[in-house]
Amino acid sequence: MSCLHNGNNVSLSYANSRHSYSMKAKFNESKTRNVEEYLDRRIGNKTNMSFVNTRIDGTIALNDESSIYIRKSPGELTIKLDKDANSEEAYERIKAMCEGIKSVITNVE
Repeated sequence: MSCLHNGNNVSLSYANSRHSYSMKAKFNESKTRNVEEYLDRRIGNKTNMSFVNTRIDGTIALNDESSIYIRKSPGELTIKLDKDANSEEAYERIKAMCEGIKSVITNVE
């Protein structure tokens, strides 16, 4: 599934297969701080890390022993989850988080 919100300069795509789930987002750089704070609330507080003012390109291990790949820079975010290496609960949690990112980056302030 993908959608394009040109009014907000947003490109958002999800890919869901038997073995992986991913989300790619490109958005107005002014939304970067909102995305970072959302990531902090959803997974940062649980991993004792902050996404604010960071560039990330790597795999992050979460406290529930799941792991996700994140590439983040101003105006861009990619999240990938290997379903074979993670639980169904981790998949559902990351999928819900990725779907929530859509609201964060398309919200008009």
